[in-house]
Amino acid sequence: MAPEKRFSALLMLMIIIGAFDACSPKPQSSQNPSVTSGTPQNVFDAFLNSDFTPADGFDFAVGDADGKGSYVDKATGVSYEGWYIAVQFAEDYSLGIHTGEDWNGNGRGNTDLGQDVHTIANGRVIFAQNCGRLWGNVVMIEHIYYENNRLEKIISEYAHLNEIKVKAGEIVRRRQVIATIGQDPEKLFAAHLHLELRLDKSLAPTYWPSSEGKDKAWLREHYTAPTNFIRAHRTLPVPQQERTLVLVDQESYKARLYQQGKLKSEYDVSFGQAKGQKLVEGDNKTPKGMYFVIQKHRGEFSGPYAEYYGGHWIKINYPNKYDAQRGNTEKIISEGQQNSIKEAWEKRGPTLENTKLGGGIGFHGWNKEWDNSGPRHLSWGCVVMHISDIREIFDVIPVGAMVVIF
Repeated sequence: MAPEKRFSALLMLMIIIGAFDACSPKPQSSQNPSVTSGTPQNVFDAFLNSDFTPADGFDFAVGDADGKGSYVDKATGVSYEGWYIAVQFAEDYSLGIHTGEDWNGNGRGNTDLGQDVHTIANGRVIFAQNCGRLWGNVVMIEHIYYENNRLEKIISEYAHLNEIKVKAGEIVRRRQVIATIGQDPEKLFAAHLHLELRLDKSLAPTYWPSSEGKDKAWLREHYTAPTNFIRAHRTLPVPQQERTLVLVDQESYKARLYQQGKLKSEYDVSFGQAKGQKLVEGDNKTPKGMYFVIQKHRGEFSGPYAEYYGGHWIKINYPNKYDAQRGNTEKIISEGQQNSIKEAWEKRGPTLENTKLGGGIGFHGWNKEWDNSGPRHLSWGCVVMHISDIREIFDVIPVGAMVVIF
């Protein structure tokens, strides 16, 4: 909400009291994609099951996918170039702490009235109706996406819309036109798009933290800055779309192989000698996260531990960009090393192994057949498979295949 006028304190108080409890019912909440009625799901199904397509990336809601580009004023026919954010996320302004970003065309005023509003990613509409004073027409869309080895959800909200072009329950695709830019019903403010990204899925459509006495710390726990989020998530992997996918669960000591989106096999596996997520070189723990196969070798191995490969080696690109981000935050690796790892991982290539985060992680057999009822923590951090199983999957897991370890 980007007012181009300043109101008296009394009038502003009346607006806040009279507007922010409109549309108070909570948005229709879809079933959690990791939960189905009746039978509890295992970790594999919970990770993969979804009743709408996960986001393969996020784009900007106005202009082109980058939030740029020209538009033509529908009232005058004059063309303008570009868009800008009039009020930033968490900015203090006349109505309190701003919960999102207000996007305006560079022509300013009402030159962007009626311009297309796009959904920022694949998702499902959970709310689409008029909310009255200040808010006007509002659309809310839920999105699910993959972040490392986690399935996440975020809600995008679009307010002050002129025309709504979707309805609750509708599945939408990235960049689909869902509405047009409008104004609040009283036309107190110039035309613009109010865009929010909510981490808290329980909030009512017109919830306004400032009217509830919430501060900026609370805001950042329940919302996130749209531009920062979108820029950090322009391209995302979608495990269900992988030709070959391997999921590994350290809790159940199981691994699953999927091909063309279908479950092909399940295997018993063992892990590093120490439990927990790998953090540094030499901790003997197996990493958790999303990785890609970068190397394969079958046959003889050299060195003092050659026999422990069981004749097969499928290497993954640990550390990934999330390991690197943590490592840089904890001052284990430098920013330059973090950027190198991030760039290589995003290309599904080999990442740096000569840092304190360690490396050399993959799948292999063992020096002899092992028993499921015996020790299940055998390696120095790798995933250990039965000799017959590593032989079976070696040929069907190509370089570049996605591996997700929980």
